[in-house]
Amino acid sequence: MKNLAHRGYSAKYPENTMEAFIKAYEKGFDGVETDVHLTKDGVLVLIHDEKINRTSTGKGYVKDLTIQELRQYNYCYKSYGHYDIPILEELCQDVSDSASVLQHDSISFFAMGKIKDTLEQIGKILSEGHDVVMAVSGDPLMYSLYRTICNNPISENWDMDIIPGVGSLQMLGAAFGETMEDALIISVHGRAKTAGSIALAVTEHPKVFFLCSKEQGPAWLSRIMLDYQLDDVTVCAGANLSYEDEILASGTPAEMVKKEFPSLCVAMIKNPSPRQIVRPCFLSDEDFERDKTPMTKEEIRILILHKMKLHPDDVVWDVGAGTGSVSIECARQVPFGTVHSVERSETAVKLIYKNKEKFSADNLTVYEGDAAETVAKLPEPDKVFIGGSGKEMSQILEIIAAFPKKIKVVISAVTIETIAETNELLGKYAPDFDVIQATVGRGRKIGSYHIMDTNNPVMIFTAYI
Repeated sequence: MKNLAHRGYSAKYPENTMEAFIKAYEKGFDGVETDVHLTKDGVLVLIHDEKINRTSTGKGYVKDLTIQELRQYNYCYKSYGHYDIPILEELCQDVSDSASVLQHDSISFFAMGKIKDTLEQIGKILSEGHDVVMAVSGDPLMYSLYRTICNNPISENWDMDIIPGVGSLQMLGAAFGETMEDALIISVHGRAKTAGSIALAVTEHPKVFFLCSKEQGPAWLSRIMLDYQLDDVTVCAGANLSYEDEILASGTPAEMVKKEFPSLCVAMIKNPSPRQIVRPCFLSDEDFERDKTPMTKEEIRILILHKMKLHPDDVVWDVGAGTGSVSIECARQVPFGTVHSVERSETAVKLIYKNKEKFSADNLTVYEGDAAETVAKLPEPDKVFIGGSGKEMSQILEIIAAFPKKIKVVISAVTIETIAETNELLGKYAPDFDVIQATVGRGRKIGSYHIMDTNNPVMIFTAYI
């Protein structure tokens, strides 16, 4: 069994000071445990708290202060004398000099910058025969760097050992006595999430844990709950967990929407009555206001929606919407998402508004204007249907292809010219695209007989762009 000195010999000397580390060595401890934070100017210093308030004569967050500013204060709070905040490099040097524990010729420290640059730097160090230790907060396997590292080709031959830490989500669960095995975990810290996706997650799960950000914190989550009439849920939140200035609060969405939390915080929403969202059946042509505007027939709409495979929180574009029949069907299928309907015809736009009102499609937004110019201003979609492009197919697909993630695109084409153009363009962006031809025949009575009236064939293209 090994005996480690917690924060150095902190029982008799100020924690995380060089005096505490040296005395631990002299006392015969096998090792020391310490804590590392990064200063404003990129220096790794040894201190447990994010703030210096408790252990020094100063105040403020370590990350907001330079090493020069930090060393203005005395880090002695139990005994007499003056103690500087130690630098990690100083500790390693002193230990290697006095205790001969570290056998490296030299130890270098650098602060992480952009992930790509950092990984390239690590790769270079490893190629020179040196070991690298990367320190991150919490659990590296939980919305942290491990996946990013593994997904980068540069790490293909790296031999990595992972030492997980206790993260803030576990601490929040412990604070409120909630287990995590039946919970969904979502990060909104540096990851864009729509209000609909959050509402859907809470609706379908008994408990959801959130890693929050400055803009998307407990108040933002509570506002979403109110907007989607999820009034019976309980919102719990915590910040600075396990520290002396720990913040914990829970309540209804109406109560928690008024609470302020630091930017780095976590939240949990408990839903006493979770339910799976059941999507509505498809509509018939006769259900829509249509006038003389061309409309995608119901059998073709069903095929299109099947190809789109909508999720309840999807963001959808319907380009060349006509009467809005596909837009309305999509809006009913994505109750926690949004549909953006683009149409240049003034007459057709009026019909879309009528159908929107008729079916109470509050998550549908209508845009009148040229397709390419309009979609360039729309939010990033998950799914796109193009039923008409106004000869701007190339520009539309170029806009879609510029998004960082792959977008599922479904295109219906009737004319030979549009079919040929779509085939050529999709060959450029997605050579493995799928295409089907659909022909619908409707029975019609003639005297005592029935015949089939067959509509013009429709080509339905599906691709990820």
